[in-house]
Amino acid sequence: MVTKIGGKRRQHLYVSEWRESKGLTVERVGERLGVDRVTVWRWETQQNRLNPEKLAALAHAIGCEPEDFWRPPERPSLDALVKQAPDDLYRTAYDVVSRLTKQAS
Repeated sequence: MVTKIGGKRRQHLYVSEWRESKGLTVERVGERLGVDRVTVWRWETQQNRLNPEKLAALAHAIGCEPEDFWRPPERPSLDALVKQAPDDLYRTAYDVVSRLTKQAS
């Protein structure tokens, strides 16, 4: 017998947190996108699905990258931290993260 352990849950996106960190209101983001504020609110609360095109447009209107929505604004991405790093430092950081993620799994 197959047992279902959990339903499919959508991953939380940090859209409203990014909007607020940029000092923008729902109304202002809606104006930038040419949509109603309710539409923006539905995207933020994930009542309406966000396809890649909508995610990209929303990120542009807010002033961040689409991939930023998967982490809170106060938590910098590892990619951003090592983006301008020299190759040897990048390889060292990559090695450390690889080892840590293998230990965690």
